[in-house]
Amino acid sequence: MAVLKVPAVVKLQENVIDEIYNFSPDKAPLVSMIPTQSVHNVFFEWQRDIYRAANRDNAALEGAAASAAAPDQPGLLNNRTQIFQDTFGLSGTSEAVKKYGRKSERARELMKIAVELKKDQDAAMLSSGVTVTDNGTNAGKLRGLYGFFTNDVFGAGGASPDPTTNTNATSGTDVALTETMIKNAQQSCYENGGDGSVLMCSPAHKIKIDSFTFGVSRTHEVSTKIGDVQPGTFDFIRGAFGVIKIVPNRNQSIASVGLNDTLYMFDADKLAKAVLRPYQVKKLAEVGDSEEHQVLTEVSLIVKDERTCYAIRDITVSGS
Repeated sequence: MAVLKVPAVVKLQENVIDEIYNFSPDKAPLVSMIPTQSVHNVFFEWQRDIYRAANRDNAALEGAAASAAAPDQPGLLNNRTQIFQDTFGLSGTSEAVKKYGRKSERARELMKIAVELKKDQDAAMLSSGVTVTDNGTNAGKLRGLYGFFTNDVFGAGGASPDPTTNTNATSGTDVALTETMIKNAQQSCYENGGDGSVLMCSPAHKIKIDSFTFGVSRTHEVSTKIGDVQPGTFDFIRGAFGVIKIVPNRNQSIASVGLNDTLYMFDADKLAKAVLRPYQVKKLAEVGDSEEHQVLTEVSLIVKDERTCYAIRDITVSGS
């Protein structure tokens, strides 16, 4: 007996799941956790001050004359804005036809580019070492944490940056990450007026940190239907000067100086995202039956006082 089989059936209905799956990394932890602040020029400055060290011998003779000393003035830090942009073009037909997973191709592209530009900002605000002035040939660039943090530890041959002279850090010989480095980082933050409440690192360095002990016994009770969750990681460390939140950043997996070889300790309220131009969408042109669009934003980074922060530089990619 002859049996009709699928290959012979005329005009089968398509079965396409009406979704678009995208599991590419999309988080920007640094940009997401810091506040925003408006700026009004491509080059901007801010002032920071410091108290003198305590003087236990501050004692005056009874009835002694006093002479006035000229007070110290606040110091200046600065940065430049950077334009982050991307473009796309669509034909009228591509927008009009019915599609699976989205109603509008234009809306999908806008949402995707916004995420990608946020990731670009995150990477730049971490790893850029010096500002670049737009001269018509080279685009303007901001200075990131890598070029701001003067409290640091680095490998042999390395050197700290100097944001006041726009001097980048010098890379040294890579070394293993140690528990002592993290403790020393928080101590330095504390002694300079910070708390060292966030430690941002690559996923590989997060795994290395999980192997440390920090002098504590890891015990907690989390009961679930499938059994007890066994603790094996540190999301928070109770350091000598307060709690440190360990924040892994996927963008620090990128093989680049200042990303996969550096850990940053800071307080989020000591930083800010400087915004000259918020996100905007521009129609560049209508060329026949197509439209060209540009998405851009112009932003920078403010480190209110880099002395309250710390960089652990020149760490091997694995941390070991």
